[in-house]
Amino acid sequence: MSKKRILMIVICVVLIISGIIGGYVYYQEEKKQELYDSITIEFKDMKILEYGDEIDANDLIASVSGDVVKPEIDTKTLGQQTLIFEVTKEDITRKFEHVIEVKDTKKPIITLTKDKDTLAFEEKFNAKSYIKSMKDPIDGELVYKENPKNDDKGYYTYIDEVNTKKAGNYKVIFTAVDINGNKNEKILEIKVNEKIVDTSSKPVEKPLSATPSQPNKPISTTKNKVIVIDAGHQGKGMSSKEAIGPGSSTMKAKVSSGTIGVFSKKKESQVNLEVALKLRKELQSRGYSVVMTRTSQNVSLSNQQRAKIGNNANAGAVIHIHCDGGPSSATGAHTITIAKNNPYCSGLYNASSSLAKSVINAYCQETGIKNKGVSYRNDLTGLNWSRIPSIYIELGFLSNKEEDKKLTDSSFQNKMVKGIANGIDNYF
Repeated sequence: MSKKRILMIVICVVLIISGIIGGYVYYQEEKKQELYDSITIEFKDMKILEYGDEIDANDLIASVSGDVVKPEIDTKTLGQQTLIFEVTKEDITRKFEHVIEVKDTKKPIITLTKDKDTLAFEEKFNAKSYIKSMKDPIDGELVYKENPKNDDKGYYTYIDEVNTKKAGNYKVIFTAVDINGNKNEKILEIKVNEKIVDTSSKPVEKPLSATPSQPNKPISTTKNKVIVIDAGHQGKGMSSKEAIGPGSSTMKAKVSSGTIGVFSKKKESQVNLEVALKLRKELQSRGYSVVMTRTSQNVSLSNQQRAKIGNNANAGAVIHIHCDGGPSSATGAHTITIAKNNPYCSGLYNASSSLAKSVINAYCQETGIKNKGVSYRNDLTGLNWSRIPSIYIELGFLSNKEEDKKLTDSSFQNKMVKGIANGIDNYF
């Protein structure tokens, strides 16, 4: 065979082999393209994401035709983000882009202890004390700024124009701005009551000339809405004596020092004062005019003087606030008023008894403290010198650990004053 023929055969073989190889390669590329084209991913209609939400990339996928490598989503950064999803099928990987946008649409949360409050004339006011929390739902608590600038973020502030030296209605505007500029406002409405004259500083009138055989005549038992609140005892007792009633020869200490909490170690006089001040605010919010016999521990007021403060005010009722002492097992609350045969002011019996029953029933219903009813006595100076309906309420036993805890707890005291006020409402 000639060399020329051999060369032609070789060339033909090469061409045939090349064709076969080329065809195979072409076939493989076609297969790869078909496989590549078959790789798909469909996304849900979630192009807008909320700032700070916990979103996984899986949450964005409606369907996918292979194994997917998911990108991280940063929902703490506002604005658009291009996410790259890599889907693999039979060793072929295809990349897909998905554009999302992170927005912050949630305002900061302002939570106040109350939206409205009533203050006594010249009572101390602190707007911050009404704040329960100021926070962004994602970034947490906001910090206070007294004079924020226009471009400041992540803070709260308030505008306080309350003047407790001038009766009237006021508003405190609380403003919160989160780190993304979202703003929220809340208004606290404050009412400042008219000034009430505290008659405790007035000179004590001379003892009435009445004797047990000539009872102390009531001023009136008309139910006017002037209430005298006497916080029993005071910082220091007064051991000097005074008559227990007009014309009486029986003498008692002007005011004792009271008992003390077995657990709290708090003086009864202080507990009485705390409750009395809260009761004043509660009654004022209900439309009563209130006269206090004392508003501090540093006073020197006898029981006779306390009764006469109520007389001078021509009040509708006098409420003496006290706590009991006794055995550690003793529990319960009761009211005290004059007996029917009281030799000094028996004309007040019906009204005082009605007041005492109304107050103790409402108090125990509100607080859950055991109801020991009404006690009738003729030996209490504060009652015998009164010329208007007058009662003592013994709130509970400071000598009992559990009741001591309740009586000295600020939150529980709110229940106590609500109960007393309900009783006064019922009486009137």
